[in-house]
Formats: sequence, structure tokens, C-alpha cells
Amino acid sequence: MRARFFFLLVSLVCQSSWGQKPEYDFYLEFRNVIAPKFYLAHPASTLKDAVAGYVADLKAEGIDSREIARREQLILGSKPALEADYWDRFYLDPTSKVNRGPNAFLVEVMRGRTPGVALDYAMGEGRNSIYLAQLGWEVWGFDPAAAAVRLANQHAAALGVSLHTASVADDQFTFGTERFDLILFSWAMPFIPVERVLAALKPGGIVVMEAAADYVGRNGMLKLFDVLEIKRYEIVHEKADFYDRQEIDIVRLVAVKP
Repeated sequence: MRARFFFLLVSLVCQSSWGQKPEYDFYLEFRNVIAPKFYLAHPASTLKDAVAGYVADLKAEGIDSREIARREQLILGSKPALEADYWDRFYLDPTSKVNRGPNAFLVEVMRGRTPGVALDYAMGEGRNSIYLAQLGWEVWGFDPAAAAVRLANQHAAALGVSLHTASVADDQFTFGTERFDLILFSWAMPFIPVERVLAALKPGGIVVMEAAADYVGRNGMLKLFDVLEIKRYEIVHEKADFYDRQEIDIVRLVAVKP
């Protein structure tokens, strides 16, 4: 019992040191409060516009010019690093409002399906990767949030399954050609040409995707996977895995590679 307590204590201490760079502390407010308000007031604006508005507000607040320049440079020049740190904090925070179990749509689609090789795109803390591995799938996954990927590997090891993981963004992942029977986009979108991703799908392999309608657009998935055979496409109003678990419009798709 004491040994188990010591293990848990060490684990918590280690996790608290993952990611979470103090110099990125400002980004949470900019990402979740300031930028959304700016985009709502200026629908056609760009990130550069939002940052310009942010800089003006900081100057009005009397923030040191060097600090303002530092934040501006980070947002415009190092946004992927800021995003990775943001998601590390999100997954390490036990109070984050997120579905930490497998995605319900994935569970439904996988019923009766023969296991193969799967790719979990932007896997986060591995909730779907672990579920697939428990079904007998060989699972590969990646995410730029390194702490989240470490959590995934820890949880997988505790449950007696293994994952092939990488702490990288999609433009750094080696997709290969005709490797996967399943590519899962669970509340994730490709930030690289989708053709590069689909080249990694075997003929007869499937894409399963779920995301917020306001993230991909109401017909965005159909356009994105137009080269595939769409087997299922729907928009439902249900409780989201993210978005603070609110009920929102959710887009779902299953498509097969000819």
C-alpha cells in the first residue's frame, strides 16, 4: 500500500513538470477569451488582425513593450508550440471538461469489425487508441502535446496494451503508403494536404471522423473526403467530447477507400 502511494506521488510530481512552460502562461487567455471575442466582432479577420488588437489592448494596459513584443512574436511565430503546451495543460488538468472515455461514435462503428492496423490522428491522452488496442487493433498515434502522449503510454501500460506513439505534429509524422485499415479523426482535423494522409490508408480501409460542425463546416467533411466512398454522413445535436461537454451540432462521417 505504501509502495503504491509512493508510485502515485512520484507520478503526480512528474506529470506536474510536463509541458506547462511559464513563459506561455499568457496564451490561455488569448486563445480562449481574447481571440474568440475578437473574431466574433470581426468575422473576416485573421490571426494577424487578432494579435494586432491584442497588442493594442496590452499597450493601453501599460504592459512593458518588451513583454508585448515577446507575446506577439510567440503567437505569430511559434503558435504550434503554444498549442502543444496548451493541450498538455488541458489533459494534465483533472478538472478539464472532456470525455476521457472512448468516443461513442467510434465504439458504434467498431462493433463487429475485424481488427487491423489503426492510426489515431491527434491522439491526445490516448482514450481512443487504448480502446482500439483493447479490441485487438495494432494502434499508431501521434500528437504534438508530449505530456498527453506520455499519459497515453502510461495508461496503456497499466492496462496491459501497447501503442506506437510519437510526440509530433502531423507535418512531422511519417504516414507512409497503404499502412492503415482505419484512420481516426476524433475531434481533430488534418493541417496538411489530406491526400498525404489518405495515401496511408489501405484500399478498403475506412476513415472515421467526428468534429464540431462549427469547426469543419456543415459540409466540410464531404469536401475533404470527396475521393473516398462516403458510407455515412450525419449532423446531430448531442453532448460534445470537448467544448466543455456542451450540447452542440456534431458532424460524423464514415468513408471507405475504393
